[in-house]
Amino acid sequence: MIIRGGTFGPVATNTYVVADKQGGEAIIVDPAAGGSQWVQETLSRLDATPIAVFDTHGHWDHVVENHVWADRGLPIWAPEADLEWVRAPAPFNPALFGNPPPTPGTEPARLLNEGDTIEVGALSFAITATPGHSPGCVVAYDADHGEALVGDLVFAQGIGRTDFPGSDPGAMIASLERVFAEIPGETRIYPGHGPWGVTLAEAEPYARMFF
Repeated sequence: MIIRGGTFGPVATNTYVVADKQGGEAIIVDPAAGGSQWVQETLSRLDATPIAVFDTHGHWDHVVENHVWADRGLPIWAPEADLEWVRAPAPFNPALFGNPPPTPGTEPARLLNEGDTIEVGALSFAITATPGHSPGCVVAYDADHGEALVGDLVFAQGIGRTDFPGSDPGAMIASLERVFAEIPGETRIYPGHGPWGVTLAEAEPYARMFF
């Protein structure tokens, strides 16, 4: 597995390119504002063929460039519970996001739910529903390689906010407890903001400071 990350947009959102191997297949994860050129350059360096865009959840900063890739023919894979935000992206706090212009929505080709699997070449990611930050937040975990795309569930030193429309602090705690119980601590995590590649065990003590 090859994972490359970059940070873009008004709230420093992480975008990832995940490929099964050099010259293999790849997905684009959470395409943030201003990241499309970096994504294309990364795909070229890896000689990888993109097969889809994967949204870990439907918040604006994670889906804002879905339309860029949809216009190039890539399907969008997104959590079903955040479907309306993917169809009609909108910042929850215009001041926070720098009063951005209206963002074109996209119609996902695939709606993701608990128990689904994402296949990327030889890679297989199991989808776990982790509501709390948003209703549709999901974690994608590859047990064979010990890597997890965790979106805004948990960061290297914190957790996702629960004061947005649709957020649920109780559900967030339940989702965190489930992930800490079910995913091995040595798993490397790739969150929506901040440093990536730390282990879940390293992130857990910081997360527990918030509940």
